[in-house]
Amino acid sequence: METITLTSMFWNGRSLGITEMLQAYREGPIVVFFALTTQLADVWFIFLLGGTLYVAGEEMPRLGIDRRRGLFVLALALTYVALIGVLKNIFVLPRPPGAAEPPEIAWIPSVIEPIFHSTATAYGPGFPSGHALGSTMVWGGLALVLNWGSYRTRLSIAGAVVALVSFSRLALGVHYLVDIVVGAAIGVVVLWVLYRLADNGVDPGRVLLVAVVIGVVGLLLGVTFDSVTAVGGAVGGWLVWRGIADSTPAHPTNRQEVVTGFLVLGVTAAVFGVIYALEPPLVVTFVGAATAAGGAVGAPLLGERIV
Repeated sequence: METITLTSMFWNGRSLGITEMLQAYREGPIVVFFALTTQLADVWFIFLLGGTLYVAGEEMPRLGIDRRRGLFVLALALTYVALIGVLKNIFVLPRPPGAAEPPEIAWIPSVIEPIFHSTATAYGPGFPSGHALGSTMVWGGLALVLNWGSYRTRLSIAGAVVALVSFSRLALGVHYLVDIVVGAAIGVVVLWVLYRLADNGVDPGRVLLVAVVIGVVGLLLGVTFDSVTAVGGAVGGWLVWRGIADSTPAHPTNRQEVVTGFLVLGVTAAVFGVIYALEPPLVVTFVGAATAAGGAVGAPLLGERIV
């Protein structure tokens, strides 16, 4: 007879009953709502968020900051992608049963059904929660570097976003409660370390270097599409920043420069999209990810030079 220990109970039944209880409500508009809110910490969204702050700089209405702090947020996103790959490959713990099965909602148009299914499901290892980790790092990083409102107000909003995203993962049935708690806890620790390492967010190059190191560790654990993409993006961003850090203006000189920078950022986003859609050979994946991340980091300077 198999001996049941506290350790095996923790690793094999991490929900504490919460995920199972919420599955009774996994239908209709509620699922659609949580499938949308979980996007607040999806990779595409946090990259868009960090990239927008970085390119727009102080031209960003109400939320404008100097570009080095904006790049700090973007670097947090790159670090998160590399870090979650390492953690999941170390623990390799399963998701709740049915996490990869999309809920059937008859009134969703067939055209957008594949998109909905991809947002409401999840595959691969489940511990710790990447969305909890990523939302804590990126939204917490935003709270630390923005000048809008009071420090307490910014932290409260960031905490609310993290809580909403984390609950959405439970409601969608793709994570256990322990996955969420541990992911958020790791996010708090990593964010605090990186914020101090980056001199309160004004030296993003150090965070980019950390992303490279973590990406290399992920590559050593397993050469996969995800690990190659993570290390490629980190290397590309770090190398480009090393070359242009002193040349990149901390503040935009005019809005035309910002608009041009956004066009460059859009091209890099398209490159990332093609890579994830096609999953090309690993060498092409590495070069493409490095080019895309490097282009995103170079977008403000390219915008200035083009104008």
